[in-house]
Amino acid sequence: MKINKYLKEQRKKAKLTQAKIAKLAGISERAYQQYEADKRIPNVYTAQLIAQALHTTVEELFPLPASANAGGDKPDDSQENK
Repeated sequence: MKINKYLKEQRKKAKLTQAKIAKLAGISERAYQQYEADKRIPNVYTAQLIAQALHTTVEELFPLPASANAGGDKPDDSQENK
């Protein structure tokens, strides 16, 4: 699922308009509309503001694809103790 789908889903779950979320997050309505339309991606700070406005977390609002969690951050055991 694309990021914009999560945004819209969470906004509808919260029963808020795009204008209300933008106001709560302190961003322009146009910017929020572009995030939901998948024309822009919010920076980390803006993502945190939107998540707070929706009473959720950035991780819930912008989940990583399953393949992104496939061990990429784990140290390679074969390189230890060499």
